[in-house]
Amino acid sequence: MNVRRMPACAAAVAVAIVAAALVAGAGGAPAARGPILQAHGVGTVRFGMRKGEAVARLRVLFGAPSARGVSTGCGARYTEVEWGDFVAEFRLGVFSGYRFVRGGYPLTTAGSPREASPTAGVSPALATARGITLGSTIADLRALYRLHRAGADMWRTPDGLTFVDDGRRDPVPPTSRIVEIKIGTCGDF
Repeated sequence: MNVRRMPACAAAVAVAIVAAALVAGAGGAPAARGPILQAHGVGTVRFGMRKGEAVARLRVLFGAPSARGVSTGCGARYTEVEWGDFVAEFRLGVFSGYRFVRGGYPLTTAGSPREASPTAGVSPALATARGITLGSTIADLRALYRLHRAGADMWRTPDGLTFVDDGRRDPVPPTSRIVEIKIGTCGDF
């Protein structure tokens, strides 16, 4: 073993660790701590679960829901349950998707008399496994995921997670922010 090379190796490892931490927390959006937003659900709550079981598990994670109702854009086959900025979607009583969007999703159909949630900050604290959350930059997203364009302001990972940016021009500036993370939702509105 070459003893002279050990300090250089230790320094390289330390630099790599610091660089990874900076990329994960870059863009002024602190990495959220809590259940992980995934392509198959959130935390241990998986797509395909019956609504009663999924809502009970989400209630353990987030507390009482802030709103419930029929999907505004997709009709009675789809219902939604909201916890602040996180909205779980159910198709015919089965957990089928979610959106994580600042202000929640205004449920305006019968049974959903409310406007966007007036939260002071993003709540609940959620992020992807790689640390992307609401407020992360496009530069952060591109550094951590392989993406393809999925709409005017949307980017999709190979496993289906969709990120919506707030860019106002093309090409999208790297400082543009993530304003929504979703998968399996009934519409792009």
